[in-house]
Amino acid sequence: MLSPVNARRGLVAVTLATFAVAYCVLQVASYTQKSATWDEPVHLAAGYLAAAHGDYRVEATHPPLMRMWAALPLVFMSNVKVDRGVIDRTDPAAWHSGSTAYTFATKFLFVDNDANRLLGAARFMIVLCAVGLGILIFCWAYEWLGFAPAACALVCYTLSPNLLANSSLVTTDAGITCFIFGAVYFLWRTSRRFSAVNVAAVAAFVAAAVVTKFSGLILGPIVVALLIAASGRTTITPRRAAAIVATIAAASYVAIWAVFGFRYAPSDSPTWVLHLERSTLARTVPSIAAVTGWIDGHHLLPNLFTEGFLMFAQSMAPPNYTFLAGHYSSNGWWYYFPVAFLIKTPIAFIVLVASGLVVSIRMRRSLGGINETFVLLPIAIYLVPAITSTYQVGIRHILPLYPFLILIAATAVKAMLRRPVGRVSLAALSLAWVVVFFSVYPHTLTFFNRFVGGPSEGYRYLADSNLDWGQGLKNLRRWMGRHDVATIGLAYFGSADPAYYGIKYTPLPAATPGFALPATTRWVRPQLPGYVAVSATVLSGVYLDPQWRLFYEGLRHIEPVAVLGNSIFVYRLDRWPEPPPVNGADDVDRVLADDLLKAQWYERAALHYRRSLKRHPDEPAVLVNLGAALLSTGRPAEAIPPLERAVTVAPDVGIAQFVLATALFQSRHDIDKTVRHARRAVALLPGDIGALVLLARALAVRGDLGEAATVVGRALSIDANNADAQDLRSRIEMVMASRRPPDS
Repeated sequence: MLSPVNARRGLVAVTLATFAVAYCVLQVASYTQKSATWDEPVHLAAGYLAAAHGDYRVEATHPPLMRMWAALPLVFMSNVKVDRGVIDRTDPAAWHSGSTAYTFATKFLFVDNDANRLLGAARFMIVLCAVGLGILIFCWAYEWLGFAPAACALVCYTLSPNLLANSSLVTTDAGITCFIFGAVYFLWRTSRRFSAVNVAAVAAFVAAAVVTKFSGLILGPIVVALLIAASGRTTITPRRAAAIVATIAAASYVAIWAVFGFRYAPSDSPTWVLHLERSTLARTVPSIAAVTGWIDGHHLLPNLFTEGFLMFAQSMAPPNYTFLAGHYSSNGWWYYFPVAFLIKTPIAFIVLVASGLVVSIRMRRSLGGINETFVLLPIAIYLVPAITSTYQVGIRHILPLYPFLILIAATAVKAMLRRPVGRVSLAALSLAWVVVFFSVYPHTLTFFNRFVGGPSEGYRYLADSNLDWGQGLKNLRRWMGRHDVATIGLAYFGSADPAYYGIKYTPLPAATPGFALPATTRWVRPQLPGYVAVSATVLSGVYLDPQWRLFYEGLRHIEPVAVLGNSIFVYRLDRWPEPPPVNGADDVDRVLADDLLKAQWYERAALHYRRSLKRHPDEPAVLVNLGAALLSTGRPAEAIPPLERAVTVAPDVGIAQFVLATALFQSRHDIDKTVRHARRAVALLPGDIGALVLLARALAVRGDLGEAATVVGRALSIDANNADAQDLRSRIEMVMASRRPPDS
């Protein structure tokens, strides 16, 4: 018969094994349905180069540990292709972040290799890290509160949508969450029993955090504050605290050099180094640039760690564009993360956390005040830079708070289990939580609670990695297959290649932060009537210029035929919807119309020029462009009134005279008037072949063949190979020849 101790150990082992299997099943079933998210290609490409080739040159805004961990299976795979030569042929400054690195990563994942094969293996490595975090949460709760609260804490962790969503993606978020929590957990254990093993574990987790993400440096003030709080009240004395700090510092320093292969240069090319302190990047954070410049100048740390920290600091400085409940900001809001937490966290969990805080106050003595300090103080310290930062793109940036909040919830569970009414309440909360979790699974990234109407309403409040991070292409492909949609207009927020997932599409404007193509290039007007798919982040307009926000505004007021995974909106359109009138001083309609005119979407351009003219009726350029758009749609008679207004308010604008003459000529409105305006156009644009050819044609129609021949001769003297002028000259000569009397 098993002893109570062995029985309890067996129960713990079975619980943790069951958790590990269930968690992996949930994650694998979920992540296999997701396309690559925005940051995954660059994380994986950078990690593979570092792990397989000792090359750290691709995108340095994060230290490489978790990237290398994710890429570890790729090192042992056969036939993984990567072109390092392109890095050698490019200026180093182009590789620290931005479009060059992302283009390289996209080619690595989707062109040179099989993205599904590589991502599947790499994502599972992140899941393993997340399993480790779950075990740490259980252990802390078990040691502090007992088995039942610890088991409930494990369930809370497993069914936390935000943790689950970000713990199966190839990013650094799951890793930093695990390492920050692990460092504080082992420091808590050290406060209860000072030992070399516990101190070594603290140092290892802190070092791992530092070489996973630069935000891991927040552990410095967290550890110091906890040591001060624990000194004299636990086994930690001031001397031991100093020894812990020294051990952590030494371990972190060695870890930084170790993860970069104990080499200063980021590759085996000693001349390929970054010196961003000399670039425009340093202007936004000059004091930090001065410090990193000094460190790098003395080779105290690897080049890319130092330069990467400078980039990290610069990314935290404004402007950083963000979206919250229909509002836009380049400086963010202090309440962004609190609001995001309140609307993206299951209400049952919020209730448990609130109850746990009350329990912590009421049962402070029995729970142990120092125990609560180790849970609450890291939350408070971490929140300070979070709420003051302008970089607000996702709740994932406060993901490290969730494990500590789970511990707070576990204290509530401990109190609730003591009374029948508490057990009933806990059962009700648990049931509600399970229902809402599986109502959104496997699309856990898009979870929003009922405070804002659930996942289907989330796009009205947040964007980017809170909701739509590029993960929905597989859903779109399946939907297209079910509905026999061969091609679709697509405004996609992400770095993945839709064609890789079998999507035939017409690209629409979808500018994205810092890396995307300009909104006015490489997009094509959609084939209407037809289907259009728009990512929720694009629909929010957060990263779009004002004219493109206006472009998509009309879609926000019509019902989509489908919403795929809460992140991609599909519309069936006969024509592009007109947005509501624009308020404000900026003439956004005109800017949008200009872009549409360049893209040869003449009907839409004309619509927005007309809207602009309601506010600025005598703007010559708008009047001319409206006329040009109408001409291009085959409506010359309709183009004449605005063009006549243009030459009235700006008689010396040659292009206005030319376009008006063209409209008059095409409509055969008044040939003498046509000639008059064509002459004026030639006078104002003497070197313009189009104006000369138009004048010659008008003169020929009027019967002035001699003058027409002279004018077309001027055009050919400018460009002898102009086809229109050559053809017109031939026609004029034929007519003139037919009118000559026969030679006697």
